[in-house]
Amino acid sequence: MSVIEKSKGPKKEFRPFKSRFKKRMDQPDNKQEPRKKFPGGFLLFLLAAILIILTVQNLSDDKGGKVSFSHQVEHLVNLGLIQKDESKKTAQNDKLVTFTGKFKQQLTDDSRARYRYLELLNQNHELTETRKELSQELNVLQSHVYHAAQTFLALSGTPLPKEGFSVVSPYYDTQERQSSVIVRSLPEKREMSLTNLQAEYRSVSLDPSAASVRTFGEHVQKLIQSYKSPAVGIGNEAMKQELRAAETKVKEALQASQAPQEALASYEAGLITLNQITLNLLKTENHVTLQELRSVRGYMVDLNQYNDSFIALDENEAQLSKARQSALGVTWFFNNRELSTKALEKQPPEEFALWFSHAKKEWESFGENSGTLFKAPDQPRNLVLEKTFKSEEPSSNYLGYIFMTIFPVLIVVLLLYFIFSRQMKGMGSGGAVNFGKSPAKMLNKSMHKVTFKDVAGVVEAKEELYEVVDFLKDPSKFTALGARIPKGVLLVGPPGTGKTLIAKAVAGEADRPFFSISGSDFVEMFVGVGASRIRDLFSQAKKNAPCIVFIDEIDAVGRHRGAGIGGGHDEREQTLNQLLVEMDGFDTNEGVILMAATNRPDVLDKALLRPGRFDRNVILDLPDIKGRFEILKVHARKIKLDDSVDLMDVARATPGSSGADLMNILNEAALLAARKGRTAVTQADTIEACDKVKYGKERRSLEMGEKEKIHTAYHESGHAIVGLVVDSGDPVEKVTIIPRGFSLGATHFVPEKNKLSYWRKELIDRLAVLMGGRVAEDIFVGDISSGAQMDISQATKLARSMVCQWGMNESLGPVAYDEREEGNYAGMPGQSAKNYSEETGKQIDSEVRRLLEEANTRAVEIINDNKEKMQLMTDMLIEFETLDKEDVHAIMDGSWDPEKKRSKLKAIQEAHRKEPPPPPKRDEGIDPINPEPQGV
Repeated sequence: MSVIEKSKGPKKEFRPFKSRFKKRMDQPDNKQEPRKKFPGGFLLFLLAAILIILTVQNLSDDKGGKVSFSHQVEHLVNLGLIQKDESKKTAQNDKLVTFTGKFKQQLTDDSRARYRYLELLNQNHELTETRKELSQELNVLQSHVYHAAQTFLALSGTPLPKEGFSVVSPYYDTQERQSSVIVRSLPEKREMSLTNLQAEYRSVSLDPSAASVRTFGEHVQKLIQSYKSPAVGIGNEAMKQELRAAETKVKEALQASQAPQEALASYEAGLITLNQITLNLLKTENHVTLQELRSVRGYMVDLNQYNDSFIALDENEAQLSKARQSALGVTWFFNNRELSTKALEKQPPEEFALWFSHAKKEWESFGENSGTLFKAPDQPRNLVLEKTFKSEEPSSNYLGYIFMTIFPVLIVVLLLYFIFSRQMKGMGSGGAVNFGKSPAKMLNKSMHKVTFKDVAGVVEAKEELYEVVDFLKDPSKFTALGARIPKGVLLVGPPGTGKTLIAKAVAGEADRPFFSISGSDFVEMFVGVGASRIRDLFSQAKKNAPCIVFIDEIDAVGRHRGAGIGGGHDEREQTLNQLLVEMDGFDTNEGVILMAATNRPDVLDKALLRPGRFDRNVILDLPDIKGRFEILKVHARKIKLDDSVDLMDVARATPGSSGADLMNILNEAALLAARKGRTAVTQADTIEACDKVKYGKERRSLEMGEKEKIHTAYHESGHAIVGLVVDSGDPVEKVTIIPRGFSLGATHFVPEKNKLSYWRKELIDRLAVLMGGRVAEDIFVGDISSGAQMDISQATKLARSMVCQWGMNESLGPVAYDEREEGNYAGMPGQSAKNYSEETGKQIDSEVRRLLEEANTRAVEIINDNKEKMQLMTDMLIEFETLDKEDVHAIMDGSWDPEKKRSKLKAIQEAHRKEPPPPPKRDEGIDPINPEPQGV
């Protein structure tokens, strides 16, 4: 109906339908439809499904199969835990079988009776062994009790009854063992006893002369020591405390010069203590005397355990006799032997205990294994398998063999393929094809914001690199004359000296593209990837020539070849070989200059450093005082500084600091100023930042006693006074007793200019300064602390260097006794080698000690001559904690004014403080509590 209606319509409506129909019919002939790719995700899903099916199948087959060894079957059969009808074995060869079986659904009464019998038999063995060990130990302890009681009775003078002195009464004797301890005789050689001393006291008290009283006191002291001896072994702590107190009192009376009557009273008190302790020890309780002796106490503990073991053993034998009746007809499989119940009880206890431990494990695991199947392949034959398991013929299962051997290998190979293919596709945006592309970042001309104006403190390095800049700007200027610009520039220097910064400055100054990459970016897991990235890097650089390629930390890829385990096939060495080829393969006319930075030039390959590759080495060392000042000025452009800040003072106070350290110091100063609420960074903030970066943050939380604080103040004042008095010492910058890092205080010495060499007079003065702290403690405190450890160590090293390295000793002469190998690079010390005789070594030690003793003597003279100034500086350090160079000079000149110091500290504290915002004005219509307009 619809077709007829459309045929009746206008002609213009029929043509679109016809054209669409024709287009659809002609489409297979004109343009072939693209073939759909087989989705990779479907393959992964299919593999995962197969793995899950195999896993479930394996789990279902192995459920409950915790029988993995043939010796476990002995216990399963002995305890009746498996069904006999399901127990089968399949012979693999003459020695191996594969057995299968099934656990019972629940335990039977017969199984419980068998396990109960084995458990009681094992317990019987344990109790019997315990009783035997206790009996042997009691024999030894009984002897100890007898000898301790003999010693005590001899010391106390207690008479022996005719029937003997009972320590442990016959109440504890049994038919198996005589446990009583009765002393029937005493040793013939007797020491002085308590009864003898009591008689001596009565005779001395009638005529107390000094000699007789002292002799009596010595006898009392000796008897107290005998009571304390291990031979008696009193174990009561209260009695031991009483004996110690009595001994101390008698000893004090013997050492002091007292009157005979007074000393006799002290000795009488000790005698009374001994008498009281003797009476307490002789008390009888529970048929036991001398219970407070350690030997008696230990003997009674073991004796009670021995009696308890008899009771437990009797109970066990009664239960075992009852359980034995239910197991008389059982045939036991014991370590591949077939035994009766009587024969089983005769087995060695140690062997039975080990065998029972495995049986107990199988018994406890039955709750988890009940009703399940088990299979143990390729197990050695044994007696229980031969007698209780049915034999069956092995069945061929080729399909299972294929699935269990070949199919898992194919699955693992396919999984590895998909995993690595996806990992390779993730490397870069272009997939696995771009894995060997260079990851170098190119900084365009507009991105270069660093020029030589931003680099300071490396004047010689900038002069070296000006030629590189000129070549990048106008290469024809050099090539027209036949000159060859260096192909490679190696920047060498300690960390933080600005190697990367100056490379960026070269690119920014020349206004040319700059490729930046790290040496570690070339080293990958796959061999050949690093070499491919090297080729791609230089290919990109040639397209953007003239340009700079900068490789930071080139020692990651440029180390000596042949040092790795992989030899020449190592990935790092392949990358280095390609780098060497690329550096020697492009011409200077192409305008590609390679710059690299490292702080370990000693590990670089020699072929990399030869002329034609790295033609020029630019050394960036730690800046001197002028360089530090210039660097500080560069970094201070972005920081708001007060007019009081003198950057030259900061530069002078930071010797040995790199550019990164100086930038960090100014940044810390700005943070400190912001934390204190200042509007600008003051001089005090810069000084505090220097100390924080160099020595650590102030440890205000460290609890220092007043005595420790005074000793530290004397120590640091000693350093400062000696440093101010000597002729050739460095100026004192600051003295503080505020703990920082590992030090409780410090005296800062700042040189006025760069130190390029050391003079003998300067070093002699420095030794005296180092000894100043120790000498000050000795003079003013009267003792020496361990705080001078670092001072003595530094002084010893300095004196030994003067004698062994610098020839600053007349007796040994200008000879280098301590030869050092050159350091690996700037900042790394070399190793020293001993190449002198033992006699020379003794002479060296003698000269080092002489230098230190002379320095110590000189420090003593200086501090004795300036005791008043020392005391004043110490008092001011305790009050203000920190004194600057103006303060210490004022103390030395006699112009010190504490009020001036307090005013100065207050001005520093209030400098550039932000004023609080003004309070809101109370206008009409404004509520001060809820400041919103009132009304409309």
